[in-house]
Amino acid sequence: MHRKTVVAAFDELAAQNWISIQPKVGAFVQNPSLKVKKEGERLENTPKTLKKAGFSFQRSFILSSPYERENQRFVCNDGQPDYGILKTSEFSRFYTAALKRKNIQNNIGNYAVQENVFFKEQLSYYLNLTRGLHIANHNILSAKSRGMIFYTLAKMLFQENDVVLVGELNLFSMNMIFNQANIKVKTVPIDEYGIEVEYIKTHYEKGDLRCVYLNPQQHYPTNAVLSKKRRKELVQLAEEYDFVIIEDHEDYEFNYQKEVELPLASQYKNARIIHLGSIGKQLHPTFQLNFMVAPPDFIEEAKKHVAVLHPQGDFVTEQALGEMISEGDFFRYLKKTKKVYSERMMHFESLLIQYFGTSIHSVCPSNGFAFWITFKDSFSLHKFSQKLKTDGVFLPRICMYQNKQQTALRLGFAHWKKSEMEEVLSVFKKHFERLQTS
Repeated sequence: MHRKTVVAAFDELAAQNWISIQPKVGAFVQNPSLKVKKEGERLENTPKTLKKAGFSFQRSFILSSPYERENQRFVCNDGQPDYGILKTSEFSRFYTAALKRKNIQNNIGNYAVQENVFFKEQLSYYLNLTRGLHIANHNILSAKSRGMIFYTLAKMLFQENDVVLVGELNLFSMNMIFNQANIKVKTVPIDEYGIEVEYIKTHYEKGDLRCVYLNPQQHYPTNAVLSKKRRKELVQLAEEYDFVIIEDHEDYEFNYQKEVELPLASQYKNARIIHLGSIGKQLHPTFQLNFMVAPPDFIEEAKKHVAVLHPQGDFVTEQALGEMISEGDFFRYLKKTKKVYSERMMHFESLLIQYFGTSIHSVCPSNGFAFWITFKDSFSLHKFSQKLKTDGVFLPRICMYQNKQQTALRLGFAHWKKSEMEEVLSVFKKHFERLQTS
């Protein structure tokens, strides 16, 4: 080994504080430590760690994780992908390669978010190709979470006591963020054809509404698809009543139909539609991002709010995603996972029919990862979930919907293998029948 290599190695160890080099004496191993200057007398009987706060603070039951569990073998969810289909090692090469790019090295310490031009070029190309949009870089804002985008919309679109209309059942996180901003969240009835646009016409007048939020392709949690007729009526009403449409196409890529309706933002070219979506759900969670598509002036202002929440941005992740799209791997991974999910969806549907027959009505999703299941006879879902625990199945409250009118579940299928589905649904059937006869 060359002498310069050895010297460089010792210098690096010294820089990391693993050794101490004393000139003309030698190099000595030392443990990295933080030297603290102690002032005053040492406090006696001081606990090493605090177990409880010495001050009062607000607690929230609503924000508690719906997936908190004990030792159940199977965990139900409201529609999450299976991250075990693709090997994590496949993605490491993209992230490693991204870290080595000159544009990444040159932007270390640059806190201007949303400026990975390469990624935005690739994402706009991808969205134009798959969603029929006609957008460029300046129409896109990306964020790590949907919460960031909802927060940004709450800050930019609304003033206190403005009204946003949502489906009768809706996404909890959006409702919570908007309510925290003192925005009035009001509901519109939902049927098999989506939100009832006629209800808006008969119950509201021009100036009453600021916004309507919906997922035209897959309403959460019911999976209802907005009909073509109502899509057209909603866009016309937005013009007439002067309100904004926020269309959230979460999981749009995971569609199982031969023909899929394009987003409103693709079909109707006006400045009243804000399009939201996600990308990368077929990959490891590290590579998942959310995005917003809107007019350039709106996006430019939105960047300021996202910069407050996440000033470092996701430059490396965006670079890796952009390279996956440009090299075709993104489409390859998507095709592979969609095939698996499609097979699991059909198997799950056959099991529901086999185990529950006419005692339920289930809506097979046109896209996404979950079924909407309504029971014809009412029973306590809380008791049901407690019984499931005794057989190692955890059903979180986020999956359960119950009131005087309905008893329903939003039940994810994508994260289970076929054998697991059979085992879980057999437990469902067992305790469902027991509750029916008790």
